[in-house]
Amino acid sequence: MVAAVVVLYNPDENLIKNISSYIDCIEKVYVIDNSDSSNASLFREVVFKDKIEYVFNNGNLGIAKALNIGCELAVQQGMEWSLTMDQDSNFINLNDAIISQIYKTANSTIGLYYPSYIIEGEMYDKYIKENNEPIVVMTSGNILNLKVYEEVGGFEDQLFIDYVDIDYCLKLKKQGYKIANLPGANLNHELGQSEYKSFFYFNGIVTNHSSLRRYYITRNRLYVRKKYRYISSVFYKTEAKVFINDLLKIILFENDKVAKFKSIIQGYCDYRNNKFGIYSK
Repeated sequence: MVAAVVVLYNPDENLIKNISSYIDCIEKVYVIDNSDSSNASLFREVVFKDKIEYVFNNGNLGIAKALNIGCELAVQQGMEWSLTMDQDSNFINLNDAIISQIYKTANSTIGLYYPSYIIEGEMYDKYIKENNEPIVVMTSGNILNLKVYEEVGGFEDQLFIDYVDIDYCLKLKKQGYKIANLPGANLNHELGQSEYKSFFYFNGIVTNHSSLRRYYITRNRLYVRKKYRYISSVFYKTEAKVFINDLLKIILFENDKVAKFKSIIQGYCDYRNNKFGIYSK
């Protein structure tokens, strides 16, 4: 049986439409709410309310903790697979036939199936790869083997947000499991306030993350990069380049440059001091 775990944080009006894009293909949706106030009322009148199990965390516990709460509920209730979703993503064409493909390899070394991502209307293909295959993917749209999830220890709570998905994928790799694309599953994925920019030799997406997100990205990137240094040299080397690229994007294109660089420095300091979890001054 397949369930879904969707993590909320102050969702907008598109939430119900997004959940509707996959709810017919699964047994249950565990809605784990990290919002400032309860959103339980959103589900009282929807036609699929009987499939919803709503958990309000009474504050932001972070994406990793919320995913673990949902996946653990799924395990307790006898689910075999968990579709992990964020509130802003939706499937274009998910159906029972696509989902059924995961059962054909249920006893294999595949720990996670990921969709094809559609970002800004284009098929995404900027993965970090080994042997021409992605080794890390985004959280949203993945279908996790819950037995494997339990074996590897789930998501790392202390990361809070950012690099939670990357850490999990590399944890699978470390334990000898693979990730695989689920043919036919196409996911519309949002990248927040991202914009496409071009400047001399630079062409790419600028994410415009807040200074707080820059703190988490920096701290967690350094931690995960070091943790899996000997699991994937490709990841280790690529992350150094991506970090430099991010700094250049901030300098060239983004606002609040000073605040963001202060946050990056703070993230580095907290990483060195082994200070994790939610940011505190």
